[in-house]
Amino acid sequence: MRKFQITLCAAAVLLAACHGNQTGSLTPDPPPILFAMRTYEKSRPGCGDHGNHAQACVSFRAIWPEFSGGANGAAKKMNAAVLLALGFPEGATEMEPFGESMIGHWQAEHRGVVYADSTWFERRIVQVLARRPGVWSFRVDRIGQTGKALPFMERSYLNLDPLTGLPVTLNAVLTYAGAAGLAATAERQLHAQLGLAESASLPLKANIFALPEQFALTSAGLVLAWQGDALSDPAAAVIEITVPWSEARGMVKASIVKPPTAEVAQGF
Repeated sequence: MRKFQITLCAAAVLLAACHGNQTGSLTPDPPPILFAMRTYEKSRPGCGDHGNHAQACVSFRAIWPEFSGGANGAAKKMNAAVLLALGFPEGATEMEPFGESMIGHWQAEHRGVVYADSTWFERRIVQVLARRPGVWSFRVDRIGQTGKALPFMERSYLNLDPLTGLPVTLNAVLTYAGAAGLAATAERQLHAQLGLAESASLPLKANIFALPEQFALTSAGLVLAWQGDALSDPAAAVIEITVPWSEARGMVKASIVKPPTAEVAQGF
């Protein structure tokens, strides 16, 4: 009997030791990715009337998120991707000469003569739209007016994996069946938004429907955007739709996107 008790005790000790080793071997969660918004601004005042002389003749401003934390260099890669999307891969060191060049071009065009309606401006902004377990979505806007040309407005989207810092494609967030379902839903919604009959051709490349590369996750739903080479006329304005989560929820991979539940329509 005593021998049996000793055997049981030894087995219990061994089991506890094994359990302890298993617990100790678990990989800890990586530290979270953190970010703070950064701003750079360069301007030349002096173009206002007598009551507002401080109004800028030239104004350039850039706003973007800067990341820290995470693991495996993810924050560094995300910072590089955001600055590249902003148009300044080297960061603020490139923004300074860009602002100076805007001022120089303004001065050359006006030859020192100041007009109240001759101000130039440009804004470049990267906004965080969504932070999900496997993908963070960003909107990149560039707006402005410089010289006699018409005002310009450009928009694009950027999606990054917070665990690796690498870009995320639309296919990566869709389930196998979800890709076909999203294509059918988006094509139908595009026809309705553009006021076209279902049999009519869409103004996309080769007049053939295809899901775009540009997308974003938002609280309202899954944004899809066609622009540039994705359009039959690359110079045409961007075409953008939002597929609400009530339709898109079952099309995306829950572990990556973690879409809001049916009870909570929004939750990003």
